[in-house]
Amino acid sequence: MSAAEAKKEKPKDKPAKDKPKKKDAAPAETVAAAPAAPAAPAPPRAPADPRLKVWKKFQGRFLPKGPLRERLKEITTRWNANEEHDNVTVDELKSLHNDWKASQEKGRKTAKV
Repeated sequence: MSAAEAKKEKPKDKPAKDKPKKKDAAPAETVAAAPAAPAAPAPPRAPADPRLKVWKKFQGRFLPKGPLRERLKEITTRWNANEEHDNVTVDELKSLHNDWKASQEKGRKTAKV
């Protein structure tokens, strides 16, 4: 007998696997027995500091040499001076960001069609 014939003669009688059917339905008694706990309302969050929204735009950015970088360095030192960041205003951050965007616009060239 060759190996090919031996494979053909092997019986393929595999016992059928009986899988028990799982019933996920829980009895109604257990569901009704667990009363829904009243959810305690979460305490209201303090409003986010509006300066953070603008400040994050400068994180990881490297401004080109010049007055913009100097202004950012000055603001950064005042920002890191204390926990409350008292010495930095939203208007100051927004004006720096707008000036930075304006300087970026000047350098871009429009495509000619």
